[in-house]
Amino acid sequence: MSRTAAPRTVDLATFLAGLPDEERARIRTAAARIEALERAIGPPRLIERHIVPLGIAALALFVLGVAGLVGGLAGMRGIIGLGGVLLLVAAFPLLAGAYLLSVRHRTRVDRIKMALNERHFLPRGGVYFGAGPGGAGKVLLVPPSQPREPTLRERTQAQYEKATKRRWWW
Repeated sequence: MSRTAAPRTVDLATFLAGLPDEERARIRTAAARIEALERAIGPPRLIERHIVPLGIAALALFVLGVAGLVGGLAGMRGIIGLGGVLLLVAAFPLLAGAYLLSVRHRTRVDRIKMALNERHFLPRGGVYFGAGPGGAGKVLLVPPSQPREPTLRERTQAQYEKATKRRWWW
């Protein structure tokens, strides 16, 4: 059994050491922008820190609501009413919506950071992670991508499209 090697990380200064001055300045600017975006995100909010217990509670309320709605606990419908049962059913979707609203800014910032990485770091064999609470940022070294052969799914899809190509008479 072969074991894969652990990913190798280096600090930003080591990564920049072998690059020309002009390129080094551009990459340092991109790294500073990534770090500024990291600071703008801030720490995880309440819903992000406690998503698992909130999810379990919301799922339990959802199951209880579905049981009351379907008739497993029909007596509950008489106690809290149909509106209460619908609120129980809505607990899980409401939590999912609240979580999505909570992370939408973080997701947008992550897309910007990935675009910076794709433009500046990936062509040079790395992915930059901004400075965390411990200090300097790290660059994860990645092997350059090799041109790959199409997968079986891609080959099958190409053959399907070729065989079902629309003709002018259909």
